[in-house]
Amino acid sequence: MLELADKESPHLFENNLAIMLTSCLQLESLSLKIRGFGVEVDACAFQSIIFFLPITIKSLKLQPVLERDAFFLIRRVGRNLMETVQPPILTSSYYSSFNLRSLSLVLDVITDELLITITASLPFLVELDLEDRPNTEPLARLDLTNSGLQSLGSCHHLTGLSLTRCRYNHQGTFKRVNDMGMFLLSEGCKGLESVRLGGFSKVSDAGFAAILLSCRSLKKFEVRSALFLSDLAFHDLTGVPCALVEVRLLWCRLITSETVKKLASSRNLEVLDLGGCKSITDTCLRSISCLRKLTALNLTGADITDSGLSILAQGNLPIMNLCLRGCKRVTDKGISHLLCVGGTISQSLTTLDLGYLPGISDDGILTIAAAGIGIIDLCVRSCFYVTDASVEALARKQPGQEKSKQLRRLDLCNCIGLSVDSLRWVKRPSFRGLHWLGIGQTRLASKGNPVITEIHNERPWLTFCLDGCEIGCHDGWQFHESGFI
Repeated sequence: MLELADKESPHLFENNLAIMLTSCLQLESLSLKIRGFGVEVDACAFQSIIFFLPITIKSLKLQPVLERDAFFLIRRVGRNLMETVQPPILTSSYYSSFNLRSLSLVLDVITDELLITITASLPFLVELDLEDRPNTEPLARLDLTNSGLQSLGSCHHLTGLSLTRCRYNHQGTFKRVNDMGMFLLSEGCKGLESVRLGGFSKVSDAGFAAILLSCRSLKKFEVRSALFLSDLAFHDLTGVPCALVEVRLLWCRLITSETVKKLASSRNLEVLDLGGCKSITDTCLRSISCLRKLTALNLTGADITDSGLSILAQGNLPIMNLCLRGCKRVTDKGISHLLCVGGTISQSLTTLDLGYLPGISDDGILTIAAAGIGIIDLCVRSCFYVTDASVEALARKQPGQEKSKQLRRLDLCNCIGLSVDSLRWVKRPSFRGLHWLGIGQTRLASKGNPVITEIHNERPWLTFCLDGCEIGCHDGWQFHESGFI
């Protein structure tokens, strides 16, 4: 996988990329991201890649790609059956020497014509991931409709599908897809095991329920920003065999605790992401506490309280990743309930997000440090009552811990209660396992700070993030230079 921010001319970049690809004769998986020339030029950077792809490619991910270039790419790695009058017996050797099984593209727009071309050229595709970022509202003839979803039924081997419209450039959605499109998709692709849908603003409970009820092998189900998705979509979930392992319902404002109670019937659930579902309350946490395989729980923005965290702590949840970001009714007392009861979660937790919690202060961080749990990633961004005492407590606790349980990433972004003096606790021998430290929008964030330079000389592997990125800078576009971001 390569993430490239090229500073050379586009022509030189394309030549270098071609040389690289022609030298990788056994390449099976290729993921390329490009940024640096400007939006239009970035998207055009892959125009020539279709002529240099090794025939061994099975998985291909490109970002960004113009829709018009995607047509040439798809026809290169497949063969368009619509151009064949009398096709022979359909075998994989008939199509081409390419054996592409997974395709992921970030485009300027997803259209019916694009999906029809994909299904006609790559009928043996197993995974399809398409995301678009249109600058304006697409024209009716240049947008995704129900017909495009219906065409996916031609991919009889498809087990993973992701279709999302992001709002980076334009506040748009798939306005020409409704429940009928989801009905057609669910009937044509009953073998789906993973579904990810984002930006389908015209689809209601009936459409989403069709996916849940028709795809009996469904293990992963994700819906983002669905305006009309409510508890009714999950009403009949208890009446059918459920293989769900991962459920993500992000920013679905009509989802309440009743949905969670229905989902709790799937005892194999390992990931439950309810980020942005603000109507989630304490009433469903007892149901969640019965999920003995749950390892990741996201309650961002939920209306839960300290009492709710006490309920979670009493269960046998092997949660490793817990996000309580923006849960404004959670305080230091709730952290104590969560970690000091001696439940399973206090032994299994490795990632904890307490960002944007006005009720978290040094007392909560001291509880975390004193509990002796193996937190690897800790986020307390925008916790205004966190001061130097918290950094000191975490630093003093680290030397006595096993290497596998040492803190690796710490996000202190916008913790305005910190002073520059807190940096002394980042020096040796404290924080031996730390690899990433977010200090953006704090008094610590200064590239000219001699203490930061001293620490960097001691620990060249430690990255200081000064720009307020999310923990780990995981969006992949930050430029690293001398340990700073």
